[in-house]
Amino acid sequence: MINIAAGSSFRTASDPSRRDEARVACRVLAEFRALGPLEAVVAGRLVDLGAPKQRALLALLVSRAGQPVAVEVILEALWAEHPPPSAMASLQAYVANLRRVLEPDRAPRTPATVLRTCPPGYLLDRRVVDVDVHRFSGHATAGWQAWDRGDAQQALREFETALSLWRGQAYAEVAYAPCIVPEVARLEELRLSVVEARCAALLAVGAHEVAVAELDAFVHAYPLREYGCELLSLALYRAGRQADALGVLRATQRRLSEELGIDPRPSLQHLEREILNQVPALEWRPAPPVAVPTGPDRPAATGRARTTGPLPPAAPSPLVDGEVFVGREDALRQLLDALTGATGRGRVVTVSGEPGIGKTSLLRRFAMLAGAPVLWGSCPEHVVAPPLWLWEQILRAAGTCFPHHPVPAPVAELLNGDHQQMADGTEVATATLRRFEAILHYLTDASQAAPLVIVFDHLHRADASSLKLLAHLAESVPENRLLLAVSYRSGEAASLAETLAALARSELTRIELAGLDVRETRCLASDLLHREVGRPTAEGLWERTEGNPFFLRELIKLLTTDEHLAHPHTVPVPVPVREVVLRRMGCLPQSALDVVSVAAVAGRHFAIEIVAEAAGIGIESALEIMDAAGAVGLIVEDEQRLGWFRFTHALAAEALYESIGRLRRVRLHRRIGMAAVRAWAGVPERAAEIARHWLLAAELDPAAAARACTYAAAAARAADTRLAFGEAATLWRQALTAAELAQREDFDRYPLLLGLGTSLYRAGNPRDGLPVFIQAIEESLVVGESRGKPATSRLVAVAAAAVGEPLWRQSGDGEAGRRLVDALERALAQVTDPVSHALLLSCLGVARMRDDDRGRRVALSDEALALTRLVNDRLALTDLPQVDANRSNSPGQARWSMLDGRSDQGPNPN
Repeated sequence: MINIAAGSSFRTASDPSRRDEARVACRVLAEFRALGPLEAVVAGRLVDLGAPKQRALLALLVSRAGQPVAVEVILEALWAEHPPPSAMASLQAYVANLRRVLEPDRAPRTPATVLRTCPPGYLLDRRVVDVDVHRFSGHATAGWQAWDRGDAQQALREFETALSLWRGQAYAEVAYAPCIVPEVARLEELRLSVVEARCAALLAVGAHEVAVAELDAFVHAYPLREYGCELLSLALYRAGRQADALGVLRATQRRLSEELGIDPRPSLQHLEREILNQVPALEWRPAPPVAVPTGPDRPAATGRARTTGPLPPAAPSPLVDGEVFVGREDALRQLLDALTGATGRGRVVTVSGEPGIGKTSLLRRFAMLAGAPVLWGSCPEHVVAPPLWLWEQILRAAGTCFPHHPVPAPVAELLNGDHQQMADGTEVATATLRRFEAILHYLTDASQAAPLVIVFDHLHRADASSLKLLAHLAESVPENRLLLAVSYRSGEAASLAETLAALARSELTRIELAGLDVRETRCLASDLLHREVGRPTAEGLWERTEGNPFFLRELIKLLTTDEHLAHPHTVPVPVPVREVVLRRMGCLPQSALDVVSVAAVAGRHFAIEIVAEAAGIGIESALEIMDAAGAVGLIVEDEQRLGWFRFTHALAAEALYESIGRLRRVRLHRRIGMAAVRAWAGVPERAAEIARHWLLAAELDPAAAARACTYAAAAARAADTRLAFGEAATLWRQALTAAELAQREDFDRYPLLLGLGTSLYRAGNPRDGLPVFIQAIEESLVVGESRGKPATSRLVAVAAAAVGEPLWRQSGDGEAGRRLVDALERALAQVTDPVSHALLLSCLGVARMRDDDRGRRVALSDEALALTRLVNDRLALTDLPQVDANRSNSPGQARWSMLDGRSDQGPNPN
């Protein structure tokens, strides 16, 4: 797409003098993001824009893309009207640097294409750049155009896309420069208008609750914007909060009067009167479907769902209630098939799943694709609804959709709040049955012309009367053309047993929603972040959320840096997720909360016997608590391992873990560690789990730190045994840290250092391993000097380990190599035993392999050979096995042929 400034002319490539320019204009060389801190993308990658003044220069040029910016204006903007004598030279350097960054492939001494010199200053060529400011304006304009033609869904998509481009204050680097202030103010005013327009579109598509949340924050931030207040009041009214709606209007009126001395505009006064009179026109009415062009892949607009071929065409990631909708193709297909089946006889579809799994979003997406009237009823979560509140919503929607259809008297009584009651407050059974029958016939008659969809959202919150009426309606579903779509939380199905049994007697389709898969997770993250997300990032997101859309969305919002994108496991638990998890926990008694907290410290996967012992309760009591936690969707039983449970999501376990005080967490780790030692002592597969808890408890006291060191070392040996050398190295390091916390002067660090160095070598990391071996040699020398007796066996073993692997040569140069030679020279001075001395000589010879002193290497070789012969002569008198100087089975695996200085080759691998 080519962006050409208004009023400019552009010749085609048929003009020979302009062919090169036409070719350049057909491609974008750089993308600039100025709706926030300035960013530039060249060849698909973010580039470094340099120092602050250089970034400010580019921001100024981007703000006037396509227009020359005079040098005087630039100097004034960068140096606040007081440029130093060197300002011109600095400006030229900034321009040269930016040109190198923005056109890295430009040949030397060829004219710049992106940032051009254009008297009296510089010009950012708009034909070869893409600026998010222009895209924002384009999407905003497209949104208002869609709004004008009555397409609220398309308007909402455009407004959402426009607002997603914002990352902060526009042109942040130079936002307060006098030449930029008007543009920044213009963009901010346009952004606020788009926010209001988006909320108006949300109201137009029936997303009242979403609009309330958005507008409440908006009005608090901008209390004098009357249109925002008007929209918030209307959204509150449609959400069933009339008192709050009037409160917003009156607060706005009072604020305008007290702060500005003016009255609200007439539309606000008119809205107040309509709310007081409960004018029916205020109620939401679904807009008629927008005609869809027919074609080979588009069904004709018949008002009936298509059941063969692909789903009705939609954007790759459509919006539902202002949110990106991803996946669920199979579930949508089942719903659409059920709707088509309802042409001949009624159907029932139940949609179940854990909280946040996307049940409501699926049904709203289905409602957008259905091509049939949809009556929606939802049960509130935080307030107690009156009897038949669910049905009042459905019947009011029916009156809106079928204004010419007569409303039976019992239905009108229900809608007017005129309930026939007995003295004790209960409805008369006869009147109840008549009302149920009237509602049944009213809805059945409405579905005569075409199938009618009735959605019962969040059925698990419904009152008893609403459930009874639904069961009564379900009995007649096969004889009518109704499609009943019911959603509920799978963990609360027990409270709906009777209703679900009644629904099952009809043509029932069950949809159990699971989490999004990795592919869908990647798609959702890419759409929300407006950039391509790699599969490793998607896998990391999925591991923490198991594809729960609510958890995913909140986690993706925090992927604000490349570091977080590369390592999504480092992102903290989102606050909304923590609040949801803790709210679920609030349903449990305090005794159960304590046990679940212990489980969260134990880990996402935990053994019930360990948690029970750490919590000080019996297994049976712990199992009852697990059942209660499972009922609120927190914990499920592991199907593979008997006696093991897991939190439904890693984020849930993390949220609970973080809600526990630090000292309490550490003490719980020690209790769990003690229980794990008793249960899993001698089980190598559990060594790492035992070590993890003790390491996290190491800071409690020196005794805990000493035990942490012991268990970490045992876990490191177990990891070495199964060839997990990287994991082993990490455990050895943790053991060394715990040893320091133990604060014991007699603590022996040598086995830990030897184990760490060996694991690092085996993991292919001699650069970090060699310094560890050197440290072990140096500490062994200190120990020998303090005791007056050399640690001969230790010195020989660690020296042989240090040079015994060919990989050591990768890090044997430089400071590490010099330290190794110095440490071995000191060890030779301490060790007098002939065999040990000969082995140290061989190791020193290998260590000096790259030493320029060839004579020293020859001397070491000769000395080692002579000492070996002497040892063998003595052994010959005792019938003991002799030392073979030509064999490589010594601890150092050194080759004597290397030590005599006659070969420049490395050790023979054979």
